[in-house]
Amino acid sequence: MKRLTAALAAAAIVAALCLAFAPDAKAQVAGLAFGVGAATDYRSKGLSKSADDGYVFATADWKSADGLFYAGTAIATVDIPIGANYETDLKAGVRPKALGWDLDLAVFYRAFHEARDGTDADYVEFRAQASRSFGPLGVRLLTWETPDNVGAVERANWSEARVSYRVAPKARISAAVGYHSQDNGPSYAAWNVGGSYDVLPKTELDVRWYDTDTHESGPRYDGELVASVIYKF
Repeated sequence: MKRLTAALAAAAIVAALCLAFAPDAKAQVAGLAFGVGAATDYRSKGLSKSADDGYVFATADWKSADGLFYAGTAIATVDIPIGANYETDLKAGVRPKALGWDLDLAVFYRAFHEARDGTDADYVEFRAQASRSFGPLGVRLLTWETPDNVGAVERANWSEARVSYRVAPKARISAAVGYHSQDNGPSYAAWNVGGSYDVLPKTELDVRWYDTDTHESGPRYDGELVASVIYKF
């Protein structure tokens, strides 16, 4: 509980700083944006990263005037098997266009803090993504490649296909299916389906069911209904 309280406090401090300095920062640096949010569970690549419990997060992102280059950072509370209680991320990438598709090529560095001594608690990850809209219909294909994952897991790859549909100006439904192959760790398929709604300007509420085909691997793999809210500014 003490570690979780410290992690929540760290995320709250980052969120408060974003809220306090965002107006001045955005006036000085074009393309700077922030986000804060919370959810009933932290789901990544289909799995729970908060032990089926709630979490909070804050983000800060920058993009160039032409939208081609971007970079960012994030902090989130976690509860994962290596004992870590919060995660920090750094990312950088490019978003070119080709043959009508929006591409996104990026590198991420993720570190998990307060993990048990001697645990492999950080890794580098590469992402390639392609997305396209056909009227109200959206399609996204992506793959993540991790040369040396967290904990005992070594090489890993997550590939996913996602389809979304805008049913109203403020409402969207979507579904995704993916597969995670891991060396020295469980490989599994995962999927989610749900909807999101803009409840207020710059504020999105999402409700989604997540599940996998590997419940026997532990509670992190079980299905769950997750609600999240994020405010971007």
